[in-house]
Amino acid sequence: MSETISDAVEPNASESTTEAPAQATAESPNTDENPAAPEMSTAGIIPKQEQTAAQQTLASNPDEANAAEANQEHPDEAHSDDYIPEIDYSTLPVPELKKQLIKAYKTSDPRKNARQIFEMYRQYELRLAAEKHEALDKFIADGGDSEDFEFHSSPENQEIEKGFQQFRDNRNRELKKEEEQKEKNLNRKNELLEQLRNLVDAAETKNSADKLKAIQSEWKAIGAVPTSDSQQLWNSYHALLDKFYNNRSIFFELKELDRKKNLQQKMQLVERAESLLQNPSINASLQELRHLHEEWKNIGPVPNESRDAIWERFIQASEKIHERKKEYLNVRKAQEQENLQRKLNVLEVIAPYQTFNSDRINDWRDKTDEIQKIKEQWDSIGLVPKENADEVNKRFWSSYKAFYQHKNAFFKQLDEQKMQNLRHKTELCEQAEALKDSTDWDETKERLIQLQKKWKTIGRVPDKYSDKIWNRFRAACNEFFDRKQNQQSLKEAEQERAASEKIAYYDKLASRLSHSATTIGSLEEFNTLLTEWRSFDEAGGRANPKLEERFFDLLQKYLDTVPDLSYERKNDLIFQLQLDRLRQHPDASHKLYQKEQNIRKEISSLENDISTLKTNIEFFARSKNAEKLREEYQQRIEEANTRMNILKKQLRVIRS
Repeated sequence: MSETISDAVEPNASESTTEAPAQATAESPNTDENPAAPEMSTAGIIPKQEQTAAQQTLASNPDEANAAEANQEHPDEAHSDDYIPEIDYSTLPVPELKKQLIKAYKTSDPRKNARQIFEMYRQYELRLAAEKHEALDKFIADGGDSEDFEFHSSPENQEIEKGFQQFRDNRNRELKKEEEQKEKNLNRKNELLEQLRNLVDAAETKNSADKLKAIQSEWKAIGAVPTSDSQQLWNSYHALLDKFYNNRSIFFELKELDRKKNLQQKMQLVERAESLLQNPSINASLQELRHLHEEWKNIGPVPNESRDAIWERFIQASEKIHERKKEYLNVRKAQEQENLQRKLNVLEVIAPYQTFNSDRINDWRDKTDEIQKIKEQWDSIGLVPKENADEVNKRFWSSYKAFYQHKNAFFKQLDEQKMQNLRHKTELCEQAEALKDSTDWDETKERLIQLQKKWKTIGRVPDKYSDKIWNRFRAACNEFFDRKQNQQSLKEAEQERAASEKIAYYDKLASRLSHSATTIGSLEEFNTLLTEWRSFDEAGGRANPKLEERFFDLLQKYLDTVPDLSYERKNDLIFQLQLDRLRQHPDASHKLYQKEQNIRKEISSLENDISTLKTNIEFFARSKNAEKLREEYQQRIEEANTRMNILKKQLRVIRS
């Protein structure tokens, strides 16, 4: 920031008004070419002893000058939607830190957030290192050897590291392109210098001013050049402009007009600087202020009578912004003191854990959860004053590590128990291996299931044997169950074959009965068809309730082709078919019970109907001319009795 103030100061009012027109100074050098270039006249630089308090403050704070370093090539981007403000990322929880870092990668131009990304990634690496350390401690605490420890990064961590590598690669490519562009810019500016030299020799021509404006416009539009060439390039350009305007004193009025234009531009910069006081982000305000000072340097002189006033107004706005910076630092200092007190409180909470001891695993687990929550609370507290940071951190980690040392000592005592568990599981492996070749499928299955249940009741074994002993036990079990599965597959194939034959048998009978007019059946063939159908089930045919129902319907249709078959006999055969279908149902008992209840309900209903009909006949007996009605009711009673006798017979069949 000190560069900005010292380079942007206005010339003294004593500058002669007979100088060359201001057009020569309107095209000040690019910041990257000449970051310390003064105005056209060096007589206006204010000595340090005469600088205002704001100037000295800005000059003494190099951190302020570098606040916008990540955005120095695109200073306006500090206000874009993709801009990520700088905060204390060490206070962010790990999930939020990762979320912010991934979000930064996905902005339209991550380079403008380079400073933030590098800081977030540094914090991420610190957290990742702590996570690895914790995982190692836990691995060792669980009985593992540190040399066998492997840390598996999560997909989210891999995404972050891949994104950071891509960001660095893209950034390096962009920087390389910028250097190449600077060389092109240097070549073009050298060409413009040659044009300007030719123009100086023809300064009195009619259109020389227009040509100069064209050269100045293109010069200003061209970007940065290599730093090693910027000063010499600017000196040559500046000298040629001075020479041109000295040769063209007749254009003095043009300079005065240009000074007025410069005044308007600087007024706009002042207003923008004053508006920064309303910006809630102090870092964004400082970055924008640096940009404004850079723009100020690139604007030429203003009328002498306005120079001091406009400069004073601009520097006052700058001072106010830096006053806000001081206030911000004071607030942060107070926050650090508050954080220190909070961490001291946490130290009192964690202190008893360094002497904790127990002979119960659950106690250690509970205390581990508690101390991890305390650690999370510790991590969530922000920065403390630097002079206290080492002491409080040393006290915290001393208690934290003491707890885990005692925990490790406890779990080492459990190693013998793990070895005993290994011996028990080895015995189960031997039993399972003795059963793996058995063909007594059902009994062996149950025995292996019991072994598996017993396996689950045995505790952990040493980690280096865990996979090996489990794979041995599982291999023995799997060998038996694979053989059993193969046997089942053969059985299912046989069932599929029988089911296919069953369907073909049904289709053949259905095709035959489709010509029922020419088919003459018999009870012997009926029984043969039923017997052959049932033989498919004995051969292992798979049950198909819908096919069974369709077949029995087909048999009922077949009975219609049997000549001289009484109604009662046909009804008995149909009922028997219905019972056979119910008995083959998966829930046969329930289905038979429902059938029995339905028959009972129908019998009861018929008895009620008969009783009602008899009552009506007695009523008709007292009436004249009711003989026809009596005959009709008597017929209905006989039909009901016939039906009831059939139902009672069916009920006896179900019971038998």
